[in-house]
Amino acid sequence: MGQTPEAGPAPGVTPDVLREALTRHALVNLTGPLGIGKSRLVSSLTSVPVLDLSQPGTRQAVPAALAEQTRTPLALDGVDSEAALSALEAVRTRRPEDGRPVLIVSRRSLLVHPAWTLSGVTVLKISAWQDERIRKLAADAQLHAPRGRDLVVRLAAGNPLIAGAACRALHAGASPHVAGAVADQVTREIVERLSRESPAARWRGALDRLATVWSGDEALLKVDPELFDALGGLSVVTRTELGLAVAEPFRTVIELAHRWRQPAAHRGTRTRALAYRKRLVATEPSAEYRSRLAEGVMALSDDAAVRETLFPERFPDALPTGLVHTADPGDADDIGELMHRWARHGGLDPRRTDRMVEQWLRDDPSGFHLLKDGDGRSAGLIGLLHVTERTATSVESLLQEHTDALFDRPGGTGSLVLGAAYCPEAGLHAFLLRHLLHQVRSRGVLLTVSTPNPVYQRLLRGLRFRRHGTTTDDIYRCGRRPEIYSQDFGQDALSDWVERLVPAPDGGGAQGPTGREVGWALTHIRDQTRLADSPLLSCARTATVRDLQEWLRDAVRTLEDGEAPEDTEAGWILRHYYLGRPRTHQQLARQLHISRATYFRRLHHGLDTLARLLSAEDS
Repeated sequence: MGQTPEAGPAPGVTPDVLREALTRHALVNLTGPLGIGKSRLVSSLTSVPVLDLSQPGTRQAVPAALAEQTRTPLALDGVDSEAALSALEAVRTRRPEDGRPVLIVSRRSLLVHPAWTLSGVTVLKISAWQDERIRKLAADAQLHAPRGRDLVVRLAAGNPLIAGAACRALHAGASPHVAGAVADQVTREIVERLSRESPAARWRGALDRLATVWSGDEALLKVDPELFDALGGLSVVTRTELGLAVAEPFRTVIELAHRWRQPAAHRGTRTRALAYRKRLVATEPSAEYRSRLAEGVMALSDDAAVRETLFPERFPDALPTGLVHTADPGDADDIGELMHRWARHGGLDPRRTDRMVEQWLRDDPSGFHLLKDGDGRSAGLIGLLHVTERTATSVESLLQEHTDALFDRPGGTGSLVLGAAYCPEAGLHAFLLRHLLHQVRSRGVLLTVSTPNPVYQRLLRGLRFRRHGTTTDDIYRCGRRPEIYSQDFGQDALSDWVERLVPAPDGGGAQGPTGREVGWALTHIRDQTRLADSPLLSCARTATVRDLQEWLRDAVRTLEDGEAPEDTEAGWILRHYYLGRPRTHQQLARQLHISRATYFRRLHHGLDTLARLLSAEDS
């Protein structure tokens, strides 16, 4: 699979670019997230007067400033509220050739407003700062401790307002070891700046909840339509498939502060969000939307590898459609270059990798998918193989002795094998992996991953993929044998995966074992690594993995030997489905000569009976 992403360049708007734009255009809109440095950039334009429309009394000065007979540009800053926007009517309605050039500075593009959509304004967007520039800002703020500087860089994720506020929090006595305390002061400054757009009293609590749940609709956030609209009107809030979402890095900072200030409320909000999304996953008929809901569950994972790799603070807040496309013959050079970089960064043998890539391209030319950056350049790729007779050689080279066990069974046809995923920029890398998972979930197929990289092995364990072991050979000649993981994303399997991904809390120990937990343990009864994650290990009778394996086998046999016909049929189903050779539910139902509905009633009866039995033995 892929390699750990590196920091990449982020081109931005320089003073020279801004001057050139004002020379060529009568109306320019400089935009970018809250605190990204728009005003700082405008102040570097010497001799350009600035009216800050967020300050009292400045809006009335706009007509007179526009009427001045000069070609010196006029900058109008702080255009982030309805009142400030209304002061620009004279600018919007004038003819382009009349008067001086005007630079309008706003957090959101003017093009989002109905009156400005067809105005012809030229929009320039400021990019996030690079980490080294943020680190220098922290040094200039006289933060000498490396731990403090590292925290500033992590929280800021390229935003100088967050960086400066974090520096102030540390100078005020907050410990760099307590990120939530630092984030709390940063959040206060964020909220104060956002209150210039809309009074904070309307949306403050809802913003905390929204940051905590990653994204949310009216029902999940427990808000009325008016408050939902007010929240959606904030410049740091975007709209997604699952409702509103706070853009990074603001989301991470606000959630950290909320968890530090109100830990019980934070945990309760997360618990409700998980339960809400799991219910929707179980009943949603659309595979596309079901996949998005599963991503919403994934975003609430406590696993560090999942959160840091797939949901980083530095994530693009706006991505064009069609960013990832299937490679064609003209992309061969880009594929070769990216795969060379993938091999070098991972310490793989480039010659061995070249031969494998040539084989992949011959077997499955449509298997490579390229990610394009904002300028249309190839910035990353994924290498997938469709499991067919044609790709057998390539698949076996990646999976070796695990090939037959994975694909000589129902569900093997139409499966995908991931051999490479690479993107050097962390935010785009996260987008690429989430895009891949969404596509596979939507199609409901089996995804198998072969990776020699320890970072991605931790990610796959965090995602609760099934680990099959390592290959016999070091196929990349890197001193590490690839590990093989898989996950079935069929409709029934998706709900089970979501449940494993973020297990429900135990309610403080009041609730005993559940049938779902027993079913999960039986599914992984032969895999000691996966079984080590079972909540059933908290029971005294099954305190170790070996004890749990033995108890499950004994309990299934006892149930099958019972006197009640319902118990006997349930035990037979559990033994054959979980402990016998692989067979589908449909095959077993036919063998018992019962309907599918009756079959699943028996199955769930057996799992619930075992859960009650374990609870009784543990009491």
